[in-house]
Amino acid sequence: MQMEWYRQSQLRSKDMEEMTFEQAMKRLNEITDIISNGQCSLDDGLKLFEEGMKLSKYCSDMLKSYQDKLNELTENLSENND
Repeated sequence: MQMEWYRQSQLRSKDMEEMTFEQAMKRLNEITDIISNGQCSLDDGLKLFEEGMKLSKYCSDMLKSYQDKLNELTENLSENND
């Protein structure tokens, strides 16, 4: 049972580029819960932590991309109104 979530994490990590922001955040929360509740060994916890760090960067990069797009849209709107 313990390794089931790890196998799932490997699949999810492999397909991270296809995840939505919401899916990535959900998985990040799952990882946090597993580690916080001590539901894994130290070795598995380290692997989960690594996956969590990758997901965190992925989400951060996504947010930055969204922010850049919003800034671009608002600048274009402002220029068109002037």
